[in-house]
Amino acid sequence: MPRPLEAGLIVQALSIPVLVLDPDDVVVAANAAGIATFCADSSPLGKNFKDVVTERLRNPLARAIDDARRDRRIHVISPIDAHPVDGDAVDVEVQPLVRDNGSVGGVLVANRVHDDGQRLLSAALQTANAKLQAANDEIEVRLEEVREAHQLDDERTRFLAMLAHELRNPLAGIMNALYLLRRRRVTATDRMAELALGIAERQARTQARLVDDLLDVSRIVLGKITLRVEPTDMVAVVRQAIDTAQFAVRSRAHALTTELPDEPMTVLGDPVRLEQVVANLLSNAVKYTLPGGSIGVTLVPTPDTVSVTVTDTGIGMDATLLEHAFDLFTQGDATHSRAAGGVGIGLTVVRHLVALHGGTIEARSRGRGHGSAFEIRLPRCDRPAPAVLEPTPRSAPQSRRILVVDDNRDARQLLRTILELDGHEVQDTGDATTAVRLAVEWTPDVALIDIGLPDIDGYEVARRIRKRLGGAVRLIALTGYGEAEARRLAADAGFDEHVVKPADPDRLSELIAGA
Repeated sequence: MPRPLEAGLIVQALSIPVLVLDPDDVVVAANAAGIATFCADSSPLGKNFKDVVTERLRNPLARAIDDARRDRRIHVISPIDAHPVDGDAVDVEVQPLVRDNGSVGGVLVANRVHDDGQRLLSAALQTANAKLQAANDEIEVRLEEVREAHQLDDERTRFLAMLAHELRNPLAGIMNALYLLRRRRVTATDRMAELALGIAERQARTQARLVDDLLDVSRIVLGKITLRVEPTDMVAVVRQAIDTAQFAVRSRAHALTTELPDEPMTVLGDPVRLEQVVANLLSNAVKYTLPGGSIGVTLVPTPDTVSVTVTDTGIGMDATLLEHAFDLFTQGDATHSRAAGGVGIGLTVVRHLVALHGGTIEARSRGRGHGSAFEIRLPRCDRPAPAVLEPTPRSAPQSRRILVVDDNRDARQLLRTILELDGHEVQDTGDATTAVRLAVEWTPDVALIDIGLPDIDGYEVARRIRKRLGGAVRLIALTGYGEAEARRLAADAGFDEHVVKPADPDRLSELIAGA
């Protein structure tokens, strides 16, 4: 350790602010810059630094000095409010003065001034850190927005599922009632009753299609539509769609012409969804063509695509409407569309389904009163479509023991009546607990179980029955919940089949016959 005079001479020669403390923290040397920077007392020599140092530095310097003595390493206090004359940023550096024998003989306190390069680097780092923090804050905001969006999507999905269930349940009752009336042929000699029955059937089908379209467009908005893709014969798809549309075509006295090749034309797609596309185009043509008009369907192959065109002699579209034909809720003549039914979502569903298949759709019209044409083009597929088995003639159904579980009394009673007409032995209940008890005591061949039961849902009913009876009973979910998640839950609960209301009685008969 230099003598005080020698230390003072050395310190005075330095250009940066400096204090030198002895082992007892007494100031033994200081230059003018050090006194101005660190001390509140203008005469600090011979005094304990705690008594002379400025208030803002007392505690941080004391900690740094203790740390430097303990670990014999340089400690830096950064940043501080000291501002040298040249304006450079400063840190305070506390350096232990170590003797040859390893003991600490004192402490040097000095400003460490950054040069321009260091200062620029420090500023850049501080700016980058600020930007990074801002980016992190922005990411957190976006993540929260995504979380909220996912929550809203989940809520919308649950709402749509519940809406579908609530709309399909009464539809199932109506369709079963109409089927029963047809079955009993109560209108065979009553033209007025036959007319009323035909209208009711047509409107019920329209309502069922509207529910499906509403759910589809909602799934499209949420990105929840999935395709079951396989090689598909578009000729067979178009023929099936035409068969589906025949009732509506005849009811409005339209002339329907078709031009379809005899050989298969294969695309890679979902046959159910592709049939929906063509059926929606036909429905649109029927809706906007006055009674007595003409509708045409053509299928033309090219080396790379299959083109399906639906034309009509209907009300047509002007250039403005043509531009927005596939937009959601867009309709033609409002008066005519209201009379024909619909809310302007069918073509939106068509456009998105065609796009999901890698295809394109185009609308054409020469203007108001000149009809319309809609053409879809889908990529051809080299793989052949699977062979379609010819349906075998239906024999008289074999009698089964069937349990019907549905809290909708009207739908339950109508379904029971239909099943009994087919010669089946039926028991029914609207209570989940009773359903499990009846299943265990009666051991039915088939159980038709609604999902939306009031006390215990149909999934739990299926689990309990399956646990008690194993594979002795065929479980069929007969429900208004038609989304993919509902099908997955049904399979997990032990259901053999999942049928969406309103169920096709012929399809239901096939499933029962397979028990």
